[in-house]
Amino acid sequence: MRTASFVIPTFRETDKIKALIHSFDNIRDENIDIIIVNGNPNDETSQWLRDCSDSRIIEKAGNPSLYWAGLVNVGLRHILESEPRPAYVFLMNADIVFSYDILQSFLNEAKILPPCQLGVVTVSNGKIISSGVQVISWSFTQNRHPLAGSDVSLLPKDRLIPVDFLPTRCIMFPFEALQQAGITSEEKLPHYCSDYEFTARLSRFGYKAFIATNITVEVDTQNTGNDVYYKKTSLMKRVRSLFSVKSPSNPVYLTRFICMAYPWYAKPTAILLYLLRSLLEIVLGGTAVKKLFHRAESGFSGRQV
Repeated sequence: MRTASFVIPTFRETDKIKALIHSFDNIRDENIDIIIVNGNPNDETSQWLRDCSDSRIIEKAGNPSLYWAGLVNVGLRHILESEPRPAYVFLMNADIVFSYDILQSFLNEAKILPPCQLGVVTVSNGKIISSGVQVISWSFTQNRHPLAGSDVSLLPKDRLIPVDFLPTRCIMFPFEALQQAGITSEEKLPHYCSDYEFTARLSRFGYKAFIATNITVEVDTQNTGNDVYYKKTSLMKRVRSLFSVKSPSNPVYLTRFICMAYPWYAKPTAILLYLLRSLLEIVLGGTAVKKLFHRAESGFSGRQV
């Protein structure tokens, strides 16, 4: 059995892929595979992956029409169809780096826990950003981002923080969880919210989600989608971008996400409140919404993936 398989979706991010692959030099276990799913195959990234001659790397071809969920599923299907099977599956973003044996740190946590999904503490410029979401009120869409906004020097050690959703910048779960819960919902949620729905589904199958405070990664928060919170855009541009697949405020995908991941009793009010919030983001613009919802204080990173 393979120790772990890592799935990393990418699209025209050669420099980020280089930095991330160099981070894997810190992992001592050679019994892993690193599955790079390239949404723009045969590009500069493909050439570099061939040139680096790392036997652990497998490049899988996606295509430019695929978003996050579709690219991830290319990698997950490869894992499900291949031998040997891994004990653990990782999902990683291309915009992270780490300077220690992160696999061993995950395995150390897994040894003392029942089967579950583990996420990391995400750090940018010395500050912790959103690394997971605890839902305070499903009906009123009140969330808490544990540790977000804190200085990394104040990070408590040896803690496991239960959460309802994990961003998939770097998470680990058992292979059996993938077999039971299935792959991401790429047709209903091709990009934003797909990671949250996937990790919530793993939880429903008994693989609860935790942030492990002993495990950290550095992240590039400039790698964003259509962020209506912080970009100074015109009203017309915000209206045009609202229904973009890469808009975190897209009301179609927010509604689908709630229908798929929220408890039945909370769906009516949650849908209404998120639709109102999307409307406010378009009408008022980024600065006003930032003040209204205190996104900086909550540690919102501008991305959910």
